[in-house]
Amino acid sequence: DEKTGASLKLTILNPKGRIWLMVAGGGASVIYSDTVADLGGGPELANYGEYSGDPTADLTYSYASTIIKLMTREPHPDGKCLI
Repeated sequence: DEKTGASLKLTILNPKGRIWLMVAGGGASVIYSDTVADLGGGPELANYGEYSGDPTADLTYSYASTIIKLMTREPHPDGKCLI
């Protein structure tokens, strides 16, 4: 964060969860997470994270790759989704 001005945050809430989020901006990430919970998906919410501050394409690619690797570690019988 200090070197680029970009902010990349990722917290794993439920590594076996079905719903994974990749949302730009702190405000948007809160709204998306709250909406998933409000619609009953809270127990299936796998992560909380956000990227903001104009990260480079390489940083964004690395962030997305990390989420996808974590998401695909364990299969779920009902499948998973990335929003």
